[in-house]
Amino acid sequence: MNAPVSRPHAAMTGSARPLSLVHLVNARSANVGNGALSDGAEFVLSEDLGRPLAFRREAWDDYTFGVKPFDARFVDLINAADAMIVGGAVALNGQPHYQSTGMRFDLPQELWASIRRPVVFYGLSHRHWAGQPYHHGDKLRWALKHILDRDDMLLAVRNDGTREWLQKTLGFGDERMHIVPDPGVFVPAERDGTYHEFIDGKLNVILAFNDEDREHRFGTPEVRTRIIQGIACAIENMLAEYDANVVIVPHYFDDFRMAAEFIDACKPQLAHQCMTASGLSGLASSRHFYGRYLKADIAISMRVHSMSPCIGLGVPMVPLVTQARMTDFLADCGLADLAVDAFAPDLTERLLAAIRRTVAERQEIRRRFLDARASLRERARTFNGKVAQLLAA
Repeated sequence: MNAPVSRPHAAMTGSARPLSLVHLVNARSANVGNGALSDGAEFVLSEDLGRPLAFRREAWDDYTFGVKPFDARFVDLINAADAMIVGGAVALNGQPHYQSTGMRFDLPQELWASIRRPVVFYGLSHRHWAGQPYHHGDKLRWALKHILDRDDMLLAVRNDGTREWLQKTLGFGDERMHIVPDPGVFVPAERDGTYHEFIDGKLNVILAFNDEDREHRFGTPEVRTRIIQGIACAIENMLAEYDANVVIVPHYFDDFRMAAEFIDACKPQLAHQCMTASGLSGLASSRHFYGRYLKADIAISMRVHSMSPCIGLGVPMVPLVTQARMTDFLADCGLADLAVDAFAPDLTERLLAAIRRTVAERQEIRRRFLDARASLRERARTFNGKVAQLLAA
């Protein structure tokens, strides 16, 4: 196995042999949100399963991009461990090349019967846009039903409306499908890291863009440009009111494009004197990356995996939403009132008002976030109890 191997977690003590878990994750991706998902899931599982765990990460993206095939050797990988955890990545996106199961876990149907170890699908999510076809939806319905019908598998989707989306889009509804909190809420962050982007004595503001799937997300170039200009105007007004330092924090390559256009939309003096940026971080350095969030006074978040770590870490945050799964996630957390609709015609005014509120009510928002985390943690613990029962069977 060529993917990075994680160290055994030491949360549990005793003489029991560590449970060997293959964790299927996007191990080679430059999108740091995959680190939030992987580290967060491993953190809570290690706390809840009641025995030492040894995670071995297998790069799901190797299979997605054809570096490795889903074949009998993949089944052997599962069977050589005590169990497999399929990470909570976006797996349901309707790509035409997922011909076996209609999702990124594209194991041919004839090989499923050869799996002899438990498999837990831990928080699968969707990214699918209105008007897009969902290719091989019949294969996906087969795979989901097969998982739910087996005694040695568990299926949980993320708390971002994925179960409701499956019902609406594919007509697939089954109460046996669990909903688990986005593991990014529980990401461990490095608390003593050095981050030179931040300036003592200023209001340090993280700005996390999201330019993935821009044609579908924004509809037209004109709408996207209007949103960028609305954000730029709100940030300019913020800088006129507060002695602030803006740190642009890209989560993936797409975000650089939007960040560059945002800079072009800002007054040159502000861009030169009041703003800076960080770089990308892969999965292995996600704890350092999210330690940066702990240094911020507030964050303006257009990405789910900027939003969910802020909630878990208690970082006051303005969610700037561009997709239903973002608003669904916030609603599930009891935080829907904080959302700012990026498509609103009065975006500048709404975003500026939300920034003012977040700055003024930082302690209250932090308290709400930590309360939300505590509630989500209990829900994760309940599901992890089912995982423990499955692995003990």
